[in-house]
Amino acid sequence: MNPVELLETLFREFPYAVYGSILVGIACAFLGVHIVAKRVVFLGAVLTQVSVLGLTITFLPFVAIPHTVGALAATLVTVVIISRLLTGRKIPRDAVLGVVFVTSVTARLLIMQKTPRVEVAEVENLLRGDILFVTPELFFLMLAGFAVALAVHLLFFKEFTFVTFDADTAAAQGYRAGVWELVFYLIAGMVISLATHMVGDLFVFGFLVVPAVTAMLVSRNVKWIFLISVLIGVVAPIIGLYAAFLLDVPASPAIVGIASVGLGAAWLWGLAVKKTA
Repeated sequence: MNPVELLETLFREFPYAVYGSILVGIACAFLGVHIVAKRVVFLGAVLTQVSVLGLTITFLPFVAIPHTVGALAATLVTVVIISRLLTGRKIPRDAVLGVVFVTSVTARLLIMQKTPRVEVAEVENLLRGDILFVTPELFFLMLAGFAVALAVHLLFFKEFTFVTFDADTAAAQGYRAGVWELVFYLIAGMVISLATHMVGDLFVFGFLVVPAVTAMLVSRNVKWIFLISVLIGVVAPIIGLYAAFLLDVPASPAIVGIASVGLGAAWLWGLAVKKTA
């Protein structure tokens, strides 16, 4: 099967996998620019684990709520709590995130011991992300969440960007940094929760970090950083899915691997430019 036929097969047989991966790639790459610039990269890993914890709780026999609702509720409640701690001065940000991360992982492991074995296996599958089996319901739910996040960011792009890239100046000019931080973290929590449920934690965390770092290596212009990051969010999932089918490897690692190759190329390009300057 030639490359064109393989791509046609992917789009025909697994449309929600392709479009879902692109959707998550774009959403996480865009949010990742803010997360990397805020120096809270570990936040992505933390919220993916909190999301999985919320999802795991819904597998308990006495909890009768949908998996997505449990994941979303746990993530948003945690976001409200840590947003206050992250903007404080008493406890370092990495310490706050570290405590939430280890607590979430510990609680998930303990809860999984009280769920039936078949459901434990399902939780583990959700952690890895079954990209090829994304359901229409999950895809359209993620699409709705992405639409809300995009609308909020477009309406308040100036405020979010100002607070992210120059928080001190923003505060001096009267911007309520704490409020904008909370809104951003709530939006990020919603997107990360839905995305983790759909494609798994590796994909989500990878695209919250790698595209943004790559874009920052290539450009110093804020708008170009966002554009390059989003472009990687579109291209890497397509190439990664193609590579996964071609090489018969798992989809999520293949997609993140492709994005990481782009990061390596950007780093080498930066070194070459410095040497010739």
